[in-house]
Amino acid sequence: MLAIASAANFLTILDLWVVVVAYPELERAFAPTTLSEVSWILNVYTITLAALLVPAGRLADTFGRRRCFLVGLAAFGVASLGCALAPSLSALIVFRALQAIAAAVLMPTSLGFVLSAFDREHRGTAVGVWAAVGAVAASSGPVLGAVLMTRSWRWIFFINVPIVVVAVIAGGCLLPSSFARTRRRVDWLGSVLVFGAMALVCTGLVEASSGPRWRMSAALAAGGVLAVVLVAHVRRHPAPVVAPRLFEANRFKIGAAGIFVYYVGFSGMLLGSTLLVTDAWGFSVLHTALAIAPGPTTASLVSPLSGWVGRRLGFRRTILVAAGLFASAAGWPLLAAPATPAYATVLLPSLICWGLANGLLQPALFAAADAAPPDEVASGSAVLTMARQLGSAFGVALLVAVLHAEHAADLSGLRRVWLVVLATAAMTALVGLGARPVVVNELPVVRTEGSASLSRCLHATSRRSARRRTACS
Repeated sequence: MLAIASAANFLTILDLWVVVVAYPELERAFAPTTLSEVSWILNVYTITLAALLVPAGRLADTFGRRRCFLVGLAAFGVASLGCALAPSLSALIVFRALQAIAAAVLMPTSLGFVLSAFDREHRGTAVGVWAAVGAVAASSGPVLGAVLMTRSWRWIFFINVPIVVVAVIAGGCLLPSSFARTRRRVDWLGSVLVFGAMALVCTGLVEASSGPRWRMSAALAAGGVLAVVLVAHVRRHPAPVVAPRLFEANRFKIGAAGIFVYYVGFSGMLLGSTLLVTDAWGFSVLHTALAIAPGPTTASLVSPLSGWVGRRLGFRRTILVAAGLFASAAGWPLLAAPATPAYATVLLPSLICWGLANGLLQPALFAAADAAPPDEVASGSAVLTMARQLGSAFGVALLVAVLHAEHAADLSGLRRVWLVVLATAAMTALVGLGARPVVVNELPVVRTEGSASLSRCLHATSRRSARRRTACS
């Protein structure tokens, strides 16, 4: 089950990042076209995925995770085949939107399977594996894209089809049907409000890097209005699309806030490292992909151990340690001032620190979905993955504004990127400080001055009851 869920997670995240390196080739393949038009291949995926995650997670809780997972997986394979065979840019964008709809179903249900299948002792390690696969997919997307591009851009999408076929067959045989659906009303109005708010906010963030300022402002303002209406709606609805009780758990709130802040910096780290080796140092696309590979490799090695580390350090300390490593990843190239290529002494140590931070932080934060009520696991997972998409979109928009796009190769612009990443690392640490400090076996322990007295009182009461039962006998 972990392998099937991880395969789905890998595909959905990989297809978010793998097309980045294909922009020039796609621009030539569908000429005459512009780079802004080609960029909608990524934008439509990002916006649709972020907007549909929460409604899709709610539907999975309502109609059954197994059924929704298998349907979403099959739909993702069909949409991938459509992308690979697309005769025009418009057709490719349409199939990318269909891919995103399927991915919105797969992401929360895959994490829900992992959380439901393992007991508390092994859950941290299982989520670590799931998150490690996602981290490798996100960080190695440009790597795999560059390798596949040596044959054709269509192979970026063809490669999904055999993986989907194997996963569907395995899922049909191995995924248990014991994940019963929860009978509840479907909050269609809430789903529309979530979709509208997320789509408008993400569109505004995308327009911040390419479109006119008035369009960005209008989209963000409209998205904010819908978000306010959504909050008012979920407070009144008996079974809202986003249950307010999800945020009653401190750990879940910390997880959602931490994922959003961290992924703002994640985008900056990936973009800054790529621009450093391509624009400042002049590496080729394939050389760039191989140069960045130590980051995801380190994350993939560390993530399976995150459950063991988390049980010993606790939720709060794990976040603080990972935030410190993430700050080191940004501070190293910032202090080194790499005017000339110095991969081994500048970028490699930074990538290793980033991989260590990634491997510890992501599993800890995504495991916060375990704090959701049992019948809201998929919905809680969807909220966390939505926070990831929002953070990524906001990070890209912020960094494009910081770089001013046309001066991407300027070292002063790259230093501003590292400063943004350093700031997000500090904010991640601040979020971690809000977590409860005392954690044993991932369960909070409340220590109060009167707890010992209460324990003695209960023990004495138990002994008196035992003596009464003996007297009656």
